[in-house]
Amino acid sequence: MTKTEIVKQMFLLGNHKVALRIAKDFKIGITRQEANDMQLAYECMVHGSFYRQLGKDTDAAIKKGIAVLQSAVLRMAV
Repeated sequence: MTKTEIVKQMFLLGNHKVALRIAKDFKIGITRQEANDMQLAYECMVHGSFYRQLGKDTDAAIKKGIAVLQSAVLRMAV
C-alpha cells in the first residue's frame, strides 16, 4: 500500500491525525503553503497547549489543515 493510499484510507476513516502526519511531508502535488497548513494542523493536534501559549488558534489551524488535506486527497491519484 502506498503512502497516498494510506492517507486516503485514513482520511476516509476519519483518522485525520494519521493522514496529516503522512501527508504533511508530501512534495509532489502539494504546494508549499498546503504542506505548511497541514504541518501546523498536525502540530496543533500533537502539541496543542504549546501552540495555544504562542497565541495560535489551534481549532482554526486544525480545521484549515483538514480542509487542505481533503482537497489534496481529492486531487490524489489512486
